[in-house]
Amino acid sequence: MDLNREHEYLRACSDEEACQYLATKVRQWRRRESLSQAQLATRAEVPLRTYKRFETHGKANLVTFVQVLRALGRTQYLFMLFPTPIAHKPSVDERLKKLTPTKFKS
Repeated sequence: MDLNREHEYLRACSDEEACQYLATKVRQWRRRESLSQAQLATRAEVPLRTYKRFETHGKANLVTFVQVLRALGRTQYLFMLFPTPIAHKPSVDERLKKLTPTKFKS
């Protein structure tokens, strides 16, 4: 699925589908790292049953999800969930209104 299609899907999907999407992404990363479910569960310090439930059904509490992300070395991306807002940049019209007439010296 390309990035635009993923964005569209995530905007339209249910909460359960979004959780399953995240679980699928975690599974992909786990496999990319050549880790078994048991190895990742141990590394994340969560029971294997809990991890399997998350990966299979997308069901986990937030603490478990963060532990799994940490075990995969992916917590550095959490800040992207709430990026710092960009300060309002005034438009040209707004900037022109703030200008005071210039007095010319003769």
